[in-house]
Amino acid sequence: MNTFVGILALFVFLLFGMPVAFALLAAGALGLWLTGGNDVVLGILATVPFRSVATFILTTVPLFILMAAFVTRSRMAEALFSAAFKWTGHLPGGLAVATTAAGAGFGALSGSSTAAASAMAAICVPEMHRFGYNRGVACGVVTIAGTLSVMIPPSVPMVIYGIQTGTSIGKLLIAGIIPGIILTLVLSLGIVLRALAHPHLMPSVAAFKWRDRWAELSRIGPLLILVVIVVGGIYAGVTTPTEAAALGAAGAWLLGLATRQIDFQGTVEALLDTAKSTAMIFAIVIGATTFSYFLTFSGTAQDLVNWVVAQPLPRWGTLSVIIVLYLILGCFLDTIGILLLTLPLVFPLIEALQYDPVWFGVILVVLLEIGLATPPVGTNAFVVSSVTGIPPEEVFVGSMYMVLLMLVGLAIFLAFPNLVLWLPNLMKPG
Repeated sequence: MNTFVGILALFVFLLFGMPVAFALLAAGALGLWLTGGNDVVLGILATVPFRSVATFILTTVPLFILMAAFVTRSRMAEALFSAAFKWTGHLPGGLAVATTAAGAGFGALSGSSTAAASAMAAICVPEMHRFGYNRGVACGVVTIAGTLSVMIPPSVPMVIYGIQTGTSIGKLLIAGIIPGIILTLVLSLGIVLRALAHPHLMPSVAAFKWRDRWAELSRIGPLLILVVIVVGGIYAGVTTPTEAAALGAAGAWLLGLATRQIDFQGTVEALLDTAKSTAMIFAIVIGATTFSYFLTFSGTAQDLVNWVVAQPLPRWGTLSVIIVLYLILGCFLDTIGILLLTLPLVFPLIEALQYDPVWFGVILVVLLEIGLATPPVGTNAFVVSSVTGIPPEEVFVGSMYMVLLMLVGLAIFLAFPNLVLWLPNLMKPG
């Protein structure tokens, strides 16, 4: 009964618009009080706020966020889109393909999907509109292209997942490389096929000369070097994820200074934005830790594991239920909130079913990517709407075809787990 009241309270708080962090904290405190009384709830609340965030590995989160802030202010997204446009613009739906490729490239420089969606919306949507693209289609492409930032390393959700589950963060980040490339290819192929079937939605653009293409690649050379330093350092075991994040943030700042896109004021604004985002994430961590203490103290987590394992469902049947659950939650909650709310319950099930935690981390991130574009609370869709001034409902409609392509990518990773696990299994120990 206490478990039911605590979980019901959480949903009521969320329904009435309470921020996720405070809803988790309040519901967890209520559940602990009902289960163990004043001494238990006061003892946990006295220690959890400090102990849950005073972890060195969590420094990876603000460093990757800072890297994203510097990348956004350095107009690197514009350079990536220009290069991709020169190479793919002549294809059917070439501008949309270029947007997808630029989104993947931006993802290799930023772990934030909202930063990617905001930057790409400001650059790519006006360009696609200028060449006669349907504006809903253009916004849909940008909405999904921005989600690639949470798959391709660096990825803040991957870091949060690794911390919450005790999974190697280095392996998780590297595991996102091949799925990120495959998703980019699936999305690009889907765009080309749609452009061939409905050319009025995405008109073709004339091809560029080879010297123009190579010239654009030289412009983004420093960005490629930064990606190699960050991702290559983790893969080779030369740097930890935290050290790679620090190098990435410093490199992005130096690139911004070198190109005169970042000054003192821009540096201060990036630091302030990072502090705000980090404070929000850490508040959610504190609330989620309190709620997970309640679930553990009440025995809910273990009871659920025992009940599911005892059911006659096959492993894939239970996994299917979990996938549907995340697709539903993605329609209503933000990425970090979903991770911290569900992992205390779901991850023990994954372990009991003997699924690889690195593989499941990638599957979960794909599900979270889909949630960023689905109504009614698809964060990326609202970001694109805000930047472009196009109504959210039009952005959501334009995103649906791209969401279907993401589901195709999800099916590939479910059917062929080795596509996800091959690179991390080759990693040198760090």
